[in-house]
Amino acid sequence: MTDTLHDAVPHAAAATAAKEPFLFLYITHRCSLRCAHCYMGDRLDNEIRMSPDKVEEILSALRVLYGQYKVYLLGGEPTTHPELDAILDVCASQGYKTVITSNGLIPPKVWSVLDDRLDSFSFSMDGAQPATHENMRGPNTWAPLIRSIERAVAADRQTRAIFTITTENRRDVFAAIDLADRVGLEMLSFHYFTPTGLGMDKPHLQIPPAQWMELCQEISRHAADRRVRVFYPPAFASPDQLAEISAQGYSGCTARNLERLAIFPDNRVYICSAFFDTDLHYGTWRNGGIVPRVHKGQSELTLVSKTAPGCRTCAHAGVCGGGCAAYDHLQRTLISTECDQKIVPICPLWSMPVEPAATAHRLVDLR
Repeated sequence: MTDTLHDAVPHAAAATAAKEPFLFLYITHRCSLRCAHCYMGDRLDNEIRMSPDKVEEILSALRVLYGQYKVYLLGGEPTTHPELDAILDVCASQGYKTVITSNGLIPPKVWSVLDDRLDSFSFSMDGAQPATHENMRGPNTWAPLIRSIERAVAADRQTRAIFTITTENRRDVFAAIDLADRVGLEMLSFHYFTPTGLGMDKPHLQIPPAQWMELCQEISRHAADRRVRVFYPPAFASPDQLAEISAQGYSGCTARNLERLAIFPDNRVYICSAFFDTDLHYGTWRNGGIVPRVHKGQSELTLVSKTAPGCRTCAHAGVCGGGCAAYDHLQRTLISTECDQKIVPICPLWSMPVEPAATAHRLVDLR
């Protein structure tokens, strides 16, 4: 990709090292799949899209305001957007590194649009074999995904896979690490499932905190000394793990610092994906900027800024940041009022590499 502003912009992150350098643009709601755990909910049933002009307006403003230099294009399925070529050209002209997050069902004609316009591919993979993956994503989704991964790797594009772990695919976790290493993925990023969106009525898919902590330790052991870089979200930690997590850059809820702005084609702006399927959005994109929103006396920012009373006297609160305020409000996962200070909840959206010393910073940026 040709950089026009990038040489001047990328190290803007150095001035705000605590903040992550990317934003998320949901350029379309459209998707042909209805994955069992998708956090997008009912949005997938409409056809709203973001125009290239709107993308340019957003990127130019936020590059200045927040110093971002990496943009994720998501949906729905972003490769279904009829003006994807123009959007990718806008991203390049604004000096952004661009990542497509795709289910892998990329039509042949779209590959020519992606060639020479894209920096990174991020593919959703929910198993290490067809049956497991298709149990979550539907029939005939595995083979196209593998073909897309192999094509992206062969084209020497930075390529990663995102694997959301549930009770139904956890048996494939170690095989997924083996597969990622074998096919040449640069990065495999595990996510922690929480019941939101289409997964709202599937709490049985969520792995309990103690089991998750044990699985993370097993992931670390299995992924050690691999070529592929493996990331995972601690999500919960014992007190003796908090110092290491802090040393890897964890500084509490990312939403409180407006680090992960997500903007949708209906102009809603969110700061935490836990609220995507609710009315608790942070604000609205209007006239070249974000207009904060208050609804019934509450906003997304005021909600995530709350801490449970017990956190104020807890010795661990300075690292965990009071747990996950979103889950406290939505009464999901391990809420802060139930924290026993032996299993400490932290932001489940933040992840860390299995081998920090061997992981390039550009991959930390991609997490």
